[in-house]
Amino acid sequence: MKMKRQKTSGFTLIELLVVISIIGILMGIVGPKVFDLLSGSKVTKTQSVFRAWVTQLYQYKEFYRYFPPFLLEEDEGVSVSLEEEENHDAFIAALRGMKWDSNSFAWEILDGELKDQNKKGREFHSFGEDEFGYVDPDGEEQNNGKFLSDAWGNPKIRILVDQDGDGLIKLSDQDLSDIVSALKVDYDAQVVDAARDKLQVIRDKVGIFVLFDDSGDWDTESSFSWDVAKFLQAD
Repeated sequence: MKMKRQKTSGFTLIELLVVISIIGILMGIVGPKVFDLLSGSKVTKTQSVFRAWVTQLYQYKEFYRYFPPFLLEEDEGVSVSLEEEENHDAFIAALRGMKWDSNSFAWEILDGELKDQNKKGREFHSFGEDEFGYVDPDGEEQNNGKFLSDAWGNPKIRILVDQDGDGLIKLSDQDLSDIVSALKVDYDAQVVDAARDKLQVIRDKVGIFVLFDDSGDWDTESSFSWDVAKFLQAD
């Protein structure tokens, strides 16, 4: 008795092309939303870190009765950039109460000028690994260097503090201009310009932010420790 051969079924070329086309369409629809979701989560993470730093700077102020000295060297309203190595190390010293030795990969007791940032070596903030993550232009992480960064790895973080004790910080013209330009990436330009006067004043004693950067190294979104969105709601 002859055995009947079982027919094998498979996709025809046309069916495969249809499936590929459908997948392509779905990726076109879902891809941008996934990117926006991931981007949004990074903004949220960065804001969370910034707000934690604000809280600890308040604790520092409560303990010492003044903000870290390196934040008081510029006029009020002029931001201090943590991209500068001296400011970066001073910020860590102020909140951690120790300095990081990138050769031994260990925390060490403060000495020299860094000790001026935290004379009693008190720890206000421990700095978790997720708060570091400098990425050089070649895309290689340098976490052992303990470079503070946003969630994208961008170290261009800026800080301002209320120096005259009125509970407000009026941004310098340069910082305001930088912020306005960056916000126009995500908001209508007319809405941003209309809110310019409101955006110039930070209604807090500490402000920390990082701005949109499409230079090719970071692809950073703008993130702020204070609420700027409330001024940018179109009528």
